Amino acid sequence: MSFRQFVINNVRRNPKVYGPYFFTSFFAVTMFFVYALLVFHPEFKDSIDSSSETMSYFAMIGFQVSQVIIVIFSAFAIFYAVSTFLKTRKAEFGLLLIQGINKKQLVKLIFWENMLAGLSAVVCGVIFGFIFSKVILLICSKILALTETLPFYFPWKPILLTFGVFGLMFLVISFVTSFTIRVNNLKALLASQKEPKKEIKAAWYIALLALVLITAGYGIVLIFTNRESFALTPLFTGVILVVIGTYFFFSQLLVFMLTRLRKRERFFFKRTNLLTFSELIYQMRDNVSTFFIVAIISATAITAMGTSSAIGSSGLAEMSENPYAITYTGYGQDTISKDIISYTEKTLQGDSYKRANGHFYQFSDDTDVFYTFLSIEDYNALMDLRNEAKITTPPGTVVLLPTESLSELHLKSDAPDKIEIQLSNQKTTLPVEKVAPINRFPYASSSSSVEIGTIIANQADIDALWQEAEVRYKNPKDNYNSKIPYTIFHMVDWESTAASAKKLQNNVDSWNEKNQDSDKGIYTGFESLAIQWQTMQQTNGLLLLLTVLCGAVFYTFSAGFIYLRLHSDLKRDEQQYKMLFKIGLTKSELHKIVARQLRVMFFLPLFVAVIHSLVAFLALQNLLDFNIWQNVGIVIGIFIAVQAIYYFFVKYQYLKQLRRIMK
Repeated sequence: MSFRQFVINNVRRNPKVYGPYFFTSFFAVTMFFVYALLVFHPEFKDSIDSSSETMSYFAMIGFQVSQVIIVIFSAFAIFYAVSTFLKTRKAEFGLLLIQGINKKQLVKLIFWENMLAGLSAVVCGVIFGFIFSKVILLICSKILALTETLPFYFPWKPILLTFGVFGLMFLVISFVTSFTIRVNNLKALLASQKEPKKEIKAAWYIALLALVLITAGYGIVLIFTNRESFALTPLFTGVILVVIGTYFFFSQLLVFMLTRLRKRERFFFKRTNLLTFSELIYQMRDNVSTFFIVAIISATAITAMGTSSAIGSSGLAEMSENPYAITYTGYGQDTISKDIISYTEKTLQGDSYKRANGHFYQFSDDTDVFYTFLSIEDYNALMDLRNEAKITTPPGTVVLLPTESLSELHLKSDAPDKIEIQLSNQKTTLPVEKVAPINRFPYASSSSSVEIGTIIANQADIDALWQEAEVRYKNPKDNYNSKIPYTIFHMVDWESTAASAKKLQNNVDSWNEKNQDSDKGIYTGFESLAIQWQTMQQTNGLLLLLTVLCGAVFYTFSAGFIYLRLHSDLKRDEQQYKMLFKIGLTKSELHKIVARQLRVMFFLPLFVAVIHSLVAFLALQNLLDFNIWQNVGIVIGIFIAVQAIYYFFVKYQYLKQLRRIMK
């Protein structure tokens, strides 16, 4: 048998050793190839540009950054995997040295084994990605809400880039890891599986520090992630504290708690608890790094995927400042042009729509405070478009309409009792009747005083104030008062108006080219909720591609870490349970012990990750008016379900392996 055949047989006959290494690498290569497939697509940029040029730019940057992230995490995960299973093969290397292989040949053997497994993963990943590239492009086109489907092309650049990046990465990792095994002490190699492990000594003050760091990190994130005092620096500080606290949680606090449980004799000596918890404490030295890495990676994946899924629904679009299907706003005009209205009615003739017209009144008083008024009649007409509750207010009183989240928070807690307006040396006092719901009007501009917002009043009161405000200006050129007309079309199925909205947008642009007058301020503004939602869909689709694919890679890495941790202890566990079986351990007791230990290994890091993610989602909810918890629940549920399936599969295989020694 030649040396080459020996290398191939070593890899082929050790699927439990090289299997996780291969599949983790294969998955990372495939995801990298998918990103490269999109980055180098000849028509990708033009398709995105049909919605937003900025979107296209950030899409390209996002895909490229994701490629870098995948390569960095892949290098780390693969190096960790290689280092782990090389340690489990020390006894095997010792036997090879006894059989006559020299140190140089052993280093060469390790190098080519790693390269063979790695390059096989690259070839399979590229072939898999290429075969399904058409399907991938169709899915990406749907997710990104592109106007045209991305056509298939021969991805020779992505293929070359993938082979170059991962080929170089496997070359470096294989070269480095082949020299990490020390072969000077043959006795130590042969006895590597029998070397006793020392327990981690947990200090109570470091265990307490873990709780302090995590609590402080949570507090900082929640305090500084809100609409009033949002800041990135404290946010990153809080995240770093949580990461450090998480490491101390597994390395100190968890060990401290297990040690305390061992001292409770009634609990510790009950049935199989002695074996279960003794084994957990014994293995913590090896499991700390695995638990920590899996928890942080899982928390990152859950948070990223939950965030992207929470911001891509039509409900969030309707929570915007303008929740109506089609909105025209006129400047320097008394009403919206009849030509624009007639063209809109003609374009939307197949849709069942409602229509509303009205005006906003903007003026400043003698103290230069700027106000925006909307009549109660116009406001109720807007409410009728969406079948929402109408309001009333007695003559001479007003209703305050918050124009943004900060003003809503202020008005709900401390609304003024009255509004005083000084015009032409005459003070008008308007008692405040109540505060209306936020974001139910089409005009984004508001008064300079955020706390006041837009003021809803009876038309007669507005007319009286408007006349007094107009009298102040004898020269029309000095008059900055604005009476802004609007016309709104709304329908229940506004999502289907995207194509019509683009025609209406082009029509308004053409009208503005002919009639726009900068000196007189003549201009017609146009807004479409469907187009806004399409842009949000593309933003969310981009986030979804970036987070889901990267999250899937991260989860695969974490699953691989757990499998490697189990495999590295399999031989020692076989010997241990074989001895316990001889002295009376039953199969049901074995099942219970293994199930407990596997549940801790699989679900404890995930539980910590979910807690971290929930705090992050609480912080995100503080920044949004949209309820994100349904989407968050779905993402967390998927992670738990996938982890549960993986747990039952591994438990079955693990117990199947151990039952062989109990026959």
